[in-house]
Amino acid sequence: MNMSVQFATAVSRFLARLGGALILVCAFLVSLDVVFRNVFKLAIFESYELTGYGIALATAFGLSWALVTKAHIRIEVLYNMLGIKPRAYLDICALAALSVVAAVLVYYGALVVVDNWELDARSNSTLHVPLAIPQGLWLLGLAWFAVCAVVFLLVAVSAVARGRHREVQEMFGIATVSEEVEASMDGTGVKITHGPDVTACASPARAGA
Repeated sequence: MNMSVQFATAVSRFLARLGGALILVCAFLVSLDVVFRNVFKLAIFESYELTGYGIALATAFGLSWALVTKAHIRIEVLYNMLGIKPRAYLDICALAALSVVAAVLVYYGALVVVDNWELDARSNSTLHVPLAIPQGLWLLGLAWFAVCAVVFLLVAVSAVARGRHREVQEMFGIATVSEEVEASMDGTGVKITHGPDVTACASPARAGA
């Protein structure tokens, strides 16, 4: 695999895990808030505001990992009817469109962050959080997503220029059934074995039997 793609994958995996950790923290804060409100009649955690920031950050941090794992939705009716070369060109078109969308998100997101930084805007709550801080982190996730999209686009164009159309499909094409099964089983300890027509799953215990 291309070194730039490997690096993008590693960073995106880290950001996705960070986003997952943020969601767990949000769930913990909400649980504490519910307990304290009902038992002690206190509202001290501001979970509503903090979870809003956390979920926004988790979403932005997960965008690049969705790109890496081919989790973004693509229409494949025509795609599956074509050969290797046309599929590679469609993959490039998809990455180009995604790069444009990501760049637009970063541009307007940056405008929001800069405006709130200059105005020293703060949240309308007891925390008075400077909005530029959570929005800046959110923008960082969007920016990395845009970087990954552009890097993948350049790698795909380079591969097609060298006649490696199948490589483009394998790295950036629509995920196959086997790849989707592998992604769903990742981290579960279940081993995936590929047959000529089917993908079989076996637990560690059964695999050793």
